[in-house]
Amino acid sequence: MEVPHNFFVMTALCLAIQTHCLIATAFAAHPMITDDAGTLGKGTVQIELNGDIGEDKSTNTGQTTKYNSSQIASTIGVAVTDKIDLTFGYTHPWGSSDVNGNTFNDNGSNDFSLNMKWQVFEHKGYSFTLKPQIGYSCALGVPENDYTMSYGVNLILTKEFEPFAVHCNVGYTYNDYNLASTRDANRSSIWNFSLAGTYDVIKETLKLAADFGAATNQDKTSNTMLAYGLAGFMYSVYRNIDLSAGVKVGLTAPETDLTGTFGLTLRF
Repeated sequence: MEVPHNFFVMTALCLAIQTHCLIATAFAAHPMITDDAGTLGKGTVQIELNGDIGEDKSTNTGQTTKYNSSQIASTIGVAVTDKIDLTFGYTHPWGSSDVNGNTFNDNGSNDFSLNMKWQVFEHKGYSFTLKPQIGYSCALGVPENDYTMSYGVNLILTKEFEPFAVHCNVGYTYNDYNLASTRDANRSSIWNFSLAGTYDVIKETLKLAADFGAATNQDKTSNTMLAYGLAGFMYSVYRNIDLSAGVKVGLTAPETDLTGTFGLTLRF
C-alpha cells in the first residue's frame, strides 16, 4: 500500500529534530545530556562509545504513528592543555515508523561534530566553561543532497560540593540547511537549556545522575518545546574504564516518549 506523502514529511521532521539534539548537546558525560564544566587534563585522551534505543507514539487527525529509533555514537577527546579539550564525534541515528499499519524504514543520517571545551574560570568548587562547536549532518537514503551545517556555542556552569555537583547549560545553535524545502519546514535558530545533578554514592566508583532540559522545536508548525527528564548512573569498573546507562523520558509531546541509553568510556 502506498504511504501518504505527508508521512514522509513527518518522518523527515522527526529525524531533523533528533539530529539537532545530537549536535546541540553532544559530548556530555554519558548518560547525561547536560555537560559539566570540567576538562580532561593535559595529555589525556578519552574515547566514548554509546547507543540509544527509543520509542515514540502519537495520534494526529485520526492517524496513530509509532516511531522506533536507534542510534550509535562515538567520540574521541584530546586535552590540548589543562583548560582546553578538543573533541570529535560521529553519530548515526536511524529508525522505523508505523502509521496505521503502514511501515517505513528511515535510513537516518551521518552526523559529525567538532567542539572545543575551554574552562575560563575555576575557584572554590565553581567552574565556568565555553564550548563552541560545529556540526555536519547528511541524510541517508534520499535522492537529493540533503545536508545541514550547524554552528553553536554552549555556556556551562558547574558547582561542586562533595558528594554532590550541579551543572547548568545554556546554548544556541544555528542550522544552515542546504535544501530550500528543509529551510521552509524547520527553524534555523535553536536554543537549549538544561540542569543536572550528580551524587557520588561511592567516591570515584559509582555516581548517580538526574538531568532535565528543553530546546526549541525545529518544526515550524509547532511552538511546543522539546523537554526531557533523565536518570542514570556511571560506574568505574577500573580507574580508566567507565560503564554508564540511563533512561530518558519525554516531558512534552514532540520529545521521544522513552529512550534507553548505555555507554562505555575509556581514558588513556
